[in-house]
Amino acid sequence: MKSSKLSVVISAPSGAGKTTLIKRLLSADDRFVFLVSTTTRSMREGETPGTSYTFVSEGEFREMIEKGAFLEWAMVHGNYYGTPKKEIDRIQHAGKIPIFDVDVQGARTLRGKLDGAVYVFIVPPSREALETRLRNRKTDADAQIRIRLRNAIRELKEYGLYDYIVVNDDLETALEHIRSIVTAESCRRERVSHIITGILEERGDNSD
Repeated sequence: MKSSKLSVVISAPSGAGKTTLIKRLLSADDRFVFLVSTTTRSMREGETPGTSYTFVSEGEFREMIEKGAFLEWAMVHGNYYGTPKKEIDRIQHAGKIPIFDVDVQGARTLRGKLDGAVYVFIVPPSREALETRLRNRKTDADAQIRIRLRNAIRELKEYGLYDYIVVNDDLETALEHIRSIVTAESCRRERVSHIITGILEERGDNSD
């Protein structure tokens, strides 16, 4: 039987606004806790170790793979990224909903390993908007931006992996759509049927 514990897996092409949306979601709704992934990439300006990512060397990451520490892991843009199992348990045991920030490859892997999850794909309103956002970040050279655009087109073709697609044209609207998705998912029959079962099994109930 699949787990009734809800997790939210969010992916997006680079530049679609996923990171900003997740930050706003976490600050606006205390149901959610960000699942801190592990990576070998360099820390960017504004990031904090242990909050944004757990930053490790390639050697350390490979040791964690050998120990079975990850639910899933992948190499993206030349760097390793992984989802640590212990983080999921910690968040769910606290009664919270873990938010996964993964790429398309990671979402595909999680599909076969993570029960009870809902998959959300954040997409830009147009290719032009995507390119503008990538250039406005001012973190990549032109050659890297072209690579990210090619990767984005490839990733968009994988939309069938996801349960929901949220177009990030307006940040507040996209945020409300994600929150509405999670509220609806938390009310699914298989997640709350145990409450009805408990009521029906209560002793001393003489009703028909």
